[in-house]
Amino acid sequence: MLWQVGPLSISRRPFHIEEWTRDASASWAKKDLLGRRPDREFTGEGEETLTLKGKLHPFNRRAIAGLSSIELAHSLRRSGQSVFVTRGDGTVYGFYAIENVQERHSAIGPHTGGVGQEIEHELKLVPVGQPGTLQATDMLSALISLFG
Repeated sequence: MLWQVGPLSISRRPFHIEEWTRDASASWAKKDLLGRRPDREFTGEGEETLTLKGKLHPFNRRAIAGLSSIELAHSLRRSGQSVFVTRGDGTVYGFYAIENVQERHSAIGPHTGGVGQEIEHELKLVPVGQPGTLQATDMLSALISLFG
């Protein structure tokens, strides 16, 4: 296994990736100062995304199941379900949501039924809170408001 994105297993065959990127930033608030250059104050973590890119050859008999993996990614994206993400070496990334699924079909011929012989795919994942955390916070707030 190269990556595990919830129920979606990414390995060498049939559904795999060839590259991945992690884009992470910090958040800095700009503070204007009189007679000086503006300063910045660190306010915490900024945006983060994981992007997983690969190619699929659905007419290769060993890769036929790859199309169902792309559909599973779309299903997870549509549902807005948070998924637990780990990398094959055991690195735990935590809970993410699939924000975008992109597929590009090429080498489409009369015998392919409209499906490309090569499909480039890209999954964009964004971090989200642990499932149920928001509901627990809302419940705690409601209980405190009863007594406060």
